[in-house]
Amino acid sequence: MITISKNEIMIQTGYTHSIASRIIREAKQYMVNEGYNFYANKRLNRVPVEVVNQMLGIELKGSEYIGNIPPER
Repeated sequence: MITISKNEIMIQTGYTHSIASRIIREAKQYMVNEGYNFYANKRLNRVPVEVVNQMLGIELKGSEYIGNIPPER
């Protein structure tokens, strides 16, 4: 399962920190409602990229995308 974090959402979409946090929070709630109680952890900061893509209606890439971005200096 490919996951995505708040920072990856911010980089790929240009959304602010608060919007990206809300997306993660809503995706976690969706996963809990689907029966994945693991996502009820408040410290968890990653969710499946498929859930975020379904919520936003756009195609984001998961962790493998961020690895292709050169580090900031």
